[in-house]
Amino acid sequence: MNQLKGITLAFSSFYQLGDTRNIDSVSWAYAVQREKEFFLSSEGSYDYRVFQSPIQKAPIDPRVNVSRLNLCPIKVNRLFVKATAFSSIVHVGNVSLVSMDARVKHIRQLEDAEGSTGQTQSEEIEGSN
Repeated sequence: MNQLKGITLAFSSFYQLGDTRNIDSVSWAYAVQREKEFFLSSEGSYDYRVFQSPIQKAPIDPRVNVSRLNLCPIKVNRLFVKATAFSSIVHVGNVSLVSMDARVKHIRQLEDAEGSTGQTQSEEIEGSN
């Protein structure tokens, strides 16, 4: 790799060049979106099910044997990445074990016809690889 160029690298993300044994990335987000802008100091608790539920990970079988013969190894001269965010990884090289966990609690509060806070919509997103 001769050149890696990126415009934006944010929110616990990183570029990793070279071989890595383990990557373990975690991102938790609590997002409140309102039509009328105000903030309550008591908001931001991670006491929701999406944050408390354990992630079921597949068992790792260390008995897997791999043998390779790279007659023509991959060569990259230049890599351009526009944006990397929210615990994502740009990795160039070998990695043995990768675990990525992203959990998001979205709350949207909409105003009713009189302008006061009315309906609340809530969505939980869990993901892991």
